[in-house]
Amino acid sequence: MCTIIVRHRMDDWCSTVIASNRDEFYDRVASRPAVLRSEPLVVGGRDERQGGTWFGLTGDGLFVGLTNQRSFGTRDDSLRSRGRLVLDALGQGSLDGVVRYLSRLGPATYNEFNLIFGDGDRLCAAYGRRDAREVEFERLDEGVHVLCNDRLGSPDFPKAIKACERVMAVPRDTWPRIKSQLVDVLADGSLPDPAGVPPVPPGAPFGEEVARYLQAIYVKTPIYGTVSSTLAAVSRGRVEQYHFAEGPPSEASFEDMAHLIRGAG
Repeated sequence: MCTIIVRHRMDDWCSTVIASNRDEFYDRVASRPAVLRSEPLVVGGRDERQGGTWFGLTGDGLFVGLTNQRSFGTRDDSLRSRGRLVLDALGQGSLDGVVRYLSRLGPATYNEFNLIFGDGDRLCAAYGRRDAREVEFERLDEGVHVLCNDRLGSPDFPKAIKACERVMAVPRDTWPRIKSQLVDVLADGSLPDPAGVPPVPPGAPFGEEVARYLQAIYVKTPIYGTVSSTLAAVSRGRVEQYHFAEGPPSEASFEDMAHLIRGAG
């Protein structure tokens, strides 16, 4: 139940700020950010099971973030990797290239996915559904956009509304001050009122109480939760900031990873 928060065209020092939590089963092994591709340069964390990534950046400031579409059934492990889809999209090297690449995909070859991607100038979302003939795109305007495990604006994720309100309230300021407030948002483990949690359908693999825990921005359950967090900022043609926390954002420190991009320049 990942959460990707994107603050677009609201700050003077950069075009787009991204704050995200990766939620996963604790036993799924992943590696910290590294260079994943050299031409074009792509950096990001690596899922060691499938070899893809959940969030990555190019040296020119193109970024792509992934959330899985929530499903109360089981996924089809015979389908192609969504994390590799992110890596292949970044390999196109431009936002227009990502759109062209996704437009050629057959969504039925993947389990359902949601993407948010931008280049410091434009910002888009894309939705892949197995019962659709093609990937659906949405052009996003100035403001704060929060992608959880459904399309933007889904009523099933009240935590998206909470995250949006909190990040909208962050004033324009220097990066260090904005960063500290974004970390506070990502570390928010408060649970919603049970009455505000959408009902779980019959036959779901978890009950109402677990569904409530999944509606926290920072998720913590015995076997599943927020395993890492990312902060990034991009402007047109460049990456301004890139920080990664390996562990819960309430406990782990955010390490500056921008050297992965600048050191290769």
